[in-house]
Amino acid sequence: MRTIATLAAVCAASLAVSSFGRRPQRDRWGRPRIRAAVNLAEVQEAIMSSRKAVMAGAGAMALTALGYRAWYRGVFTGATGPAYASWEDWRGSGLDGNRRPLRAAMLAASPHNTQPWLFEVSTSAITVYADRSRHLGSFDPFRREMHLGLGCAIENLVLAARAFGIATDVQVADGRFGVSPGPQPAIAARIALGADPPFRDPLFDAIPRRRTHRGPYRDRPIAPERLRGLADLVASPTLRVVFLADAVARSEMGALIVEATERIIADPDMSLDSFRWIRTGSRDVLTQRDGVTIDAAGTSRLKTVAAKMLPNPDAATIDRIWLDATRATHTATAPVFGMILVPERLDMANAIAAGRAWQRLHLAATAQGLAAQPLNQPVEVIDRNQMLGRQDEFGSALAIFARESGWEPTFVFRLGYAEREAPHSPRRLLEDVVTTAPLATVGL
Repeated sequence: MRTIATLAAVCAASLAVSSFGRRPQRDRWGRPRIRAAVNLAEVQEAIMSSRKAVMAGAGAMALTALGYRAWYRGVFTGATGPAYASWEDWRGSGLDGNRRPLRAAMLAASPHNTQPWLFEVSTSAITVYADRSRHLGSFDPFRREMHLGLGCAIENLVLAARAFGIATDVQVADGRFGVSPGPQPAIAARIALGADPPFRDPLFDAIPRRRTHRGPYRDRPIAPERLRGLADLVASPTLRVVFLADAVARSEMGALIVEATERIIADPDMSLDSFRWIRTGSRDVLTQRDGVTIDAAGTSRLKTVAAKMLPNPDAATIDRIWLDATRATHTATAPVFGMILVPERLDMANAIAAGRAWQRLHLAATAQGLAAQPLNQPVEVIDRNQMLGRQDEFGSALAIFARESGWEPTFVFRLGYAEREAPHSPRRLLEDVVTTAPLATVGL
């Protein structure tokens, strides 16, 4: 208002006639010419004031826009809100009936957080389906990793059922994976239910604390006896775990993981199939409730905020960030790599057993203060090469680390002590994954 008043005063002054004893000049019709008495200092002050007002208004608009984007992208909320409520409600109550263990099953690990499960619940059983509409395409052409995720969910389900006094008998569907014909659900397992005294496995309490730690790990070794204990926890006649802790083996495995990542991002189909599960803004997270979020990417708080404020990256940018993180963080800071081995990686029962083993191992590691992250790129490239009929060198390279013939790697990961806490990932609603009516299904 002050600027407007000053400009008005200047304009009024310009209309005043100045005499002061001087004879006024006349125009060609003889009329006196009006001569303005202008104060240049006031004019300059008015102009400067108006510029400041415009700049202040523009600054306010910019701050408002930045504030809105920060809110819209979830800068202030982080990994909180309705999409993360399942991590708080995971115990459920007796009112849930046989659905109660499914609240824990939903918190299981899955590839790219696809959550590829559906559950049919009755009074005597739970049927677990592979929701093949939620697949990684060329990234997982045989749905092998999808069934690893189903195995993770089954392990959480069994642990929770025991804690709630529900007996379980898991019967896994037989078969060998082929290239999937379509998105129809397929039965993965049937779990008969009964009554039993409640038994609380020590791993039960680790279920809501388990996360995927994608950030840097500390330069701190893991005691050999601790690694042996983790391997023995999940070992069976059809499953083994191998840990790589010496510097030479870690260097070779790290180089293999980086090379596999380079192959993946150079494959347009694999790149896009991975990219469509990246979630950026808070509305995207709330709507989809799945995928890999910016908060869970493992970067520092400052980089996370910057990533949310910047425009959405394209697939090539995401690939470049992933490769850089794989080389500089995931492999470079890992004190231990691990592999889960099975007799046949494309056997359905082997894949589900491997998923159960990974979930159990990850829960045990969590209970011991250890962090873990899948780094399964070499096996993903093996699957892709087999799908396309290409010659593969990653299988033979991984076989060197198996130290024994007759075993195939199905899962590669790293263990360590994380430098900072990792956030949770979003989860779908219970009603979105549970049904009481039989689903129309297809075979493998």
